[in-house]
Amino acid sequence: MEKVVLPKFNDRTISEIKSRLSILDVMANYAVIEPRGGGQYWVKCPFHGGGREKTASCKLNPERGSYYCFGCRESGDIISLVQKKEGLDFPAAVEFLARKAGVTLEVSDDREDRKARGEREQFYELYSRISGTFRYYLTSTDEGRAAREYLAKRNVSEEMQENFALGYAPRNPDFLYSFLIKKGYSAEFLAKSGLFSQRNTRWPLFVDRLMFPIRDRQGRVIAFSGRDLSGRDNTPKYINTSEIPIYQKKENFFGLYEARKTLAGGTSPILCEGNFDVVAMHQAGFTSAVASLGTSFTEEQCGLIRKWYPNIKSFDLLFDSDEAGRNSSERAIMILNRNGYAVNVHGFESAKDASELLEKGGREAVEKEFAPSVSGWDYLVQSNSKRYNVMTAKGKSDFIRVMGEFILQNESPVERDFYIMRTATYLNVSEETVKEELKRIQNKASGSGESEEVPAAGDNGRRISMDLFLVLYFANHRQEFRNEYRRRVSFSDLEDSEAQAIYAALENAVRSNIDTDELFLTLISDEKYRNDVATTFALDEYRDRDETAVEEAIDRIELRSDEKQRTLVNNQLRLYGNTLNEEELSELLRSKSELDRKIEELKKKLRSN
Repeated sequence: MEKVVLPKFNDRTISEIKSRLSILDVMANYAVIEPRGGGQYWVKCPFHGGGREKTASCKLNPERGSYYCFGCRESGDIISLVQKKEGLDFPAAVEFLARKAGVTLEVSDDREDRKARGEREQFYELYSRISGTFRYYLTSTDEGRAAREYLAKRNVSEEMQENFALGYAPRNPDFLYSFLIKKGYSAEFLAKSGLFSQRNTRWPLFVDRLMFPIRDRQGRVIAFSGRDLSGRDNTPKYINTSEIPIYQKKENFFGLYEARKTLAGGTSPILCEGNFDVVAMHQAGFTSAVASLGTSFTEEQCGLIRKWYPNIKSFDLLFDSDEAGRNSSERAIMILNRNGYAVNVHGFESAKDASELLEKGGREAVEKEFAPSVSGWDYLVQSNSKRYNVMTAKGKSDFIRVMGEFILQNESPVERDFYIMRTATYLNVSEETVKEELKRIQNKASGSGESEEVPAAGDNGRRISMDLFLVLYFANHRQEFRNEYRRRVSFSDLEDSEAQAIYAALENAVRSNIDTDELFLTLISDEKYRNDVATTFALDEYRDRDETAVEEAIDRIELRSDEKQRTLVNNQLRLYGNTLNEEELSELLRSKSELDRKIEELKKKLRSN
């Protein structure tokens, strides 16, 4: 997978944006500005109050270009405001504001990155052009009439068609290639565009299909999903764009751009199974709905939601009621549970999915039937009670084996004991019996024949590890070491909130060319974390370590991350191997093989040091 290139914008670009946009201009998008005497400006806080405060508590300072809330202590400038309200990282927020201000972005980059960025920009331009063309064919041509009638039959409003930029790919298979060649695209570039067959690079993937543009959080079209309208036999109902440098299906969602503002406000994402379900939920007013892209919900997607929208605490699942939908729900529950999210599972009584319910009963029917839900735990209990005969000893053992993964993923001893108690009560066995069965399952999974205690939960609030502190210290003080640090230690390697906060601060330090302890500490907003780092910086043991020690620390961080990932993959193979399709099983086996190789190499390297 191609490494994402993060632009480093020069000072002139940032200054130009801030000279054209004041804090009043940007804040006006999120709150009503209240002028007061003496040139003061206030708003009802768009963060903690949601604009519903009785008295405005957030003060704007146009001269400094800043804001500060006396209620929740949120503060920053126009860039941090856009980051928090739009759910964007620093580069994306700068690009967002640059477009608003009409500023041409200037980045400091090397030649290779500029070349990669140039090709990526070509892809963005191509997909934007094609999206507009497909949209035109749907709305303004005789060829698109059947697609328009199909959407009307499914009760999709014109507002939603516009909101999701739906389009139509013409029936003529020669159209797309000829059109793009005339527009100046080379045959070589089109062959790797993801729009054509790999075996016949002139044959389009999308012919006579209703087109769903897939957009990133900035609104750029990065891929398409096409729904067949021909009704031909042996034709896949849906086809998605092949993966290209700007699009990897495991790291994107359909509907993410349309849901971004709702998600930024902390509303739980609603994970749906299909594109039409997302459109139906948005039409019914549930604007946090998104869908995975041709595959089940992934660890990568969960990590991205955590990174982009850190204030989200729970997820809602709305998959189909068939076997495939149940399997998808169960896998998503496991992923979300081990990442600390609460889960609510929804279903419909009078239809198999949201799209069918919208078609039959309209918005009111979707609103009415979406409200009831069960917790992720209760859903697993119901599902596995149908799968296993819990009146028999073998059925009880199988039930604990499957539910045990959910129980052991919970780091809180209180939560784990609660689920052990509920399992024991449900099966009419003792809690000690459940614990013994869990120990047996763990020992079997690890290859150990010895009896072990169920491991104690980790402390989410624990102090960041010495290894990571060491790496952070060197990365902050040695400019030449930063790129290596960023390449080998990623945000997804970090489990606790302190590590994530310090990592984010380091990323900002790199972009801002900050290389002193004092300035670095100002980037850490949490006082406890800031004090931890300040104390560590004062310790001589960190100043006296060399690059060899740092290299070993990074190896150990990578090893821990890879071993954790391998455990997750092994559990998925053990629990769901017989329910996965060929593509998903092949991907898991490939991941396991690659992780085995990396882990062995790292262990060998550490042993030799």
